[in-house]
Parts: sequence; structure tokens; C-alpha cells
Amino acid sequence: MNKIILKTLVVFCLITSCKTKEVSEFAADECELFKIGNYVFYNPRIYERPVIFEKGSHALLHKEYVPVWYAGYCAENLPSYFKTADEFIKHVYSKKIEKKSLPYYSKFYNINKENSKGLRSMYHDDYHLLFRGTVSVKNLSSGNEYLLVAGKSYISNESDYDKNTDFYENDVKSMFAFLLEDGVYKSVDIDYVTGNFTKVQHDRVYDILNTKTLVNSLCVENVNTIKKPNFNSSELPRWVYNKTELDED
Repeated sequence: MNKIILKTLVVFCLITSCKTKEVSEFAADECELFKIGNYVFYNPRIYERPVIFEKGSHALLHKEYVPVWYAGYCAENLPSYFKTADEFIKHVYSKKIEKKSLPYYSKFYNINKENSKGLRSMYHDDYHLLFRGTVSVKNLSSGNEYLLVAGKSYISNESDYDKNTDFYENDVKSMFAFLLEDGVYKSVDIDYVTGNFTKVQHDRVYDILNTKTLVNSLCVENVNTIKKPNFNSSELPRWVYNKTELDED
């Protein structure tokens, strides 16, 4: 009798922990989408609330959730995110260091370490940068693993993330690529993945995280970025439905 009660409690605890557990960007089960050449695309993930930057900055607007690709992004755009040059250099792709040298990147860090806004490459003073989700990629020949991040979109107000606006539309306009090297994601040119793709193949990749595609997709994981209790990763966030519904009106 005691054994039965104990087993029941264990099962109950497992069920409740699954409901409240924070969802990682590393999915346990690989959900394959398709292959193009040597590349396999899998585990599409969308953010419950998209990752949003402060206006006129590369800094996160909400710092309670830090995506796994963010440090690699900062190595490219916000060196002041890192406390030391060594920490910064650990997130720079090794082939970039081979090409430009270690002293170059040490100097680059020292020049920019006090710049809290980061390099003025993509941000706009009047808008938030926004990123909606990620797709995992693996090169079956080399074994290299990548994370494609869907961005960059712009919104004038934070509340616009679940609305159709001029800058934040249904479809994905651009994606950023991060290569997993030495246990961390490092920013690389997306041509490492899509450089030899035809237009049809290219469009197929960019279509993965379009809102209309997400509504009809069985292979997607919702990532808890707002730390809601009893989070259900199987449900699409409201902004996906809102944007598709508004677009059809």
C-alpha cells in the first residue's frame, strides 16, 4: 500500500514539475523539419514574448530572460556586455580571430568596453529591435551546429510585439546565424548556412518562423521568456494568432 502511494506521489511530482519547469532553448527531442543539401533544419522555437532590445541600444529590455545566442550577438555588437577582454574573446568565432588577429580583437574590446549602447550597426534611436524565435541547423558533413535567429524587426512601442505594424510583419525579413563552438554560440555570416541555396531553398528557411507557418506547424516549441507559472510550451503565444488574424482582415 505504501509503495503504491509513494509511486503515485512521484508521478504527481513529475507531472507538476513539467508544468512549471522553465523551458530551455535546448529541446530534449529533435523535431526535424527538412533537409537542404548537407543541412538539416530542426527544433523551431518561438518566444512567448519576443526578445526586445531597449530603444537605441543592443541591451535587453527585459533582463530576466537571456537567450543562448545573446552573448555571441554582443561580441559582435555590444562588447561592453563582457566584464573582461578574455570573456569577450571567448565569444568571437575562431576563424575571425585567425583572420584579424587576437591583438585586433583585444583593441576592439578596449575601445568599445565603455559604450553601453553598443555599435551603431542596426539599432534605431526611435525603435526597439525585436527577435521572434530560433531554428536549429546542423551540417551533416562537418558536424557544425548552428542557431538561426529570426530578426531584425522594429517596433515603436513594446506593446506592438503582438500587433501588425509597418515594421513587424507576418513574415521574417532577416535571420542571424550563430555557430556552436567551444560550448557557446558565436556570430557568423548566415552565408555559412544559406550561401549556396537557391531562392526557393532560401525562402523555405525564412518561412519557418512566419506566423502563418507557425499556426499550421506541428513541429514548434514555445519558449517561456516571461516566467509564467504553469507555462504550456505546446500552445502558440497570442502574438502569433493576433498577427495572422489581423493580416486576414
